[in-house]
Amino acid sequence: MGGSFQFIDVIILIGFCQGIFLSLTLQRITNNNRKANMILSSLILIVTILLIGRFLFFRVLTYWVFQWSILVDTTLFIFGPLLYIYVRRLLFKKDDKFFLSKIHALPALLFLLISCYYLGVYSPEEYYTLYREGKLSLFFNSGSLSVILLNGSYLIASFLTIQRFKKGEKLVFSFDQNRIVYLNYFLIAIGLCILTWVLSTINYQLFDNYFTYVDYNTVWIAISVFIYVIGYFSLKQPELFRIPFEEKRKEKKARLTSAESTLLKEKLDSLMINERVFLKSDLTLRDVAKMLKTSTNNISWMLNSVYKSTFYDFINGHRVHEFVRKIENKEHLRHTILALSMDVGFNSKSTFNKAFKLNMNETPSNYIKNLFAA
Repeated sequence: MGGSFQFIDVIILIGFCQGIFLSLTLQRITNNNRKANMILSSLILIVTILLIGRFLFFRVLTYWVFQWSILVDTTLFIFGPLLYIYVRRLLFKKDDKFFLSKIHALPALLFLLISCYYLGVYSPEEYYTLYREGKLSLFFNSGSLSVILLNGSYLIASFLTIQRFKKGEKLVFSFDQNRIVYLNYFLIAIGLCILTWVLSTINYQLFDNYFTYVDYNTVWIAISVFIYVIGYFSLKQPELFRIPFEEKRKEKKARLTSAESTLLKEKLDSLMINERVFLKSDLTLRDVAKMLKTSTNNISWMLNSVYKSTFYDFINGHRVHEFVRKIENKEHLRHTILALSMDVGFNSKSTFNKAFKLNMNETPSNYIKNLFAA
């Protein structure tokens, strides 16, 4: 039987209560992001089951609970594949129904079959005796190592998918997608769980729990933090992160003739110089295509072929030069640099600083200082 109620139990109780609420709520959302939300709901449900299992394990510990708890561990083997599916569905519109091949379910199936063997062959008392005698060490240690390596691999694959999305993003948007911040925090929280699991395992196996604050309980605190992160962003961004982006299709040949390209270039330059549409902070490739009465593919092709630039860099280049014009008119004496950067179309300080340095090869403050040094 479990001992007295501890602070770790409070954290876990709050964690799985919030997990149940989020899991049920996500399934009721019916907007364009429903299929991604269903996967996220499954991820939260897995984590919630683990938290409930941990709570019952220490509160109602019997031979029967100890033996059957190995079935709960099976969920750890499907967490990684579901994580990668969620990231793909959330980022890419064409992957709204994305699934991995069945081979990714083999580790979970193998672990489940081995678990069923132990459940079917041994009684709860016999199973506990095997554990006490160390005859299950290979099973537990190899399972733990496999889960860490598998989930770590899917985590890395998810981060790489975000990087691939961010490269393609510059072909479509003139601004940074702030919702990417959510996915980064989401994956970092999972990485924190894996890292604490690795450290607690090393601490237990090699140092006999020498480090007090890196133990088994630390893992469960990290898992609870994962749920808290999702809860925070579900309140901050209740639309739950749909990013309507499609990967750019490869072009087989030049889309426009020389005359067509020249005409489109003149129209685009006029749109930038005379109408200054780049001042719109949420300007997209589709917006510009509608203004010029042409296709997004035509503009993308021209930007790549003629300007040797992405849509993101092209628009931000015009914003930077408009900012420079304001500085030359000494508007920075009446307004802050941040305010001026927002006036020319930037939606964040970090985006402005990166774009300015890319175009002017120095920081905004250094540029202003050198400009008026004489």
